[in-house]
Amino acid sequence: MTPPYRVSQPAEFGFPVRTLPEDLVPGRSGAVSWWSDVKRTGDWVLPRIFRAFSCMGNIEIDLTSARMGAGESEMELNCVLGAVTVIVPPDIRIICDGDSLAGSFNVEHVGKLLPTPADAPTIRITGTAYFGAVTIRIVDPNAPGFLQKLKAGWASFNQ
Repeated sequence: MTPPYRVSQPAEFGFPVRTLPEDLVPGRSGAVSWWSDVKRTGDWVLPRIFRAFSCMGNIEIDLTSARMGAGESEMELNCVLGAVTVIVPPDIRIICDGDSLAGSFNVEHVGKLLPTPADAPTIRITGTAYFGAVTIRIVDPNAPGFLQKLKAGWASFNQ
């Protein structure tokens, strides 16, 4: 018997199905980085409320393989003299409402993005960056990497 969160490919958009049944989604979780690095990558479950705090450290949250509940989840990201980076695939809808004080709270789009599916899970991101940086990077998985860009630039330079 396969688990209820088995990855499948819907034909309409080509994105993996990442939603879990509600009883498998934890209520709260988080990460704290105090002069250190914290990473959440790979196949993990995003809770309904996720809080991250970085003080003179780095937190990297990779949602490309993460599972989550249908509907809306919340992320509160705060940093003081640190950095928080969230890597988001294009099949997740992001609503960002963050502030900064002598820092930055940015949403970046990397590569050509496809439209977000109508039933995509939504993440509401809030928080504050005090003398630090919070970056939400929406990444196209098919975008060329650094070496591909370098080779293309070198090829165009040599012509």
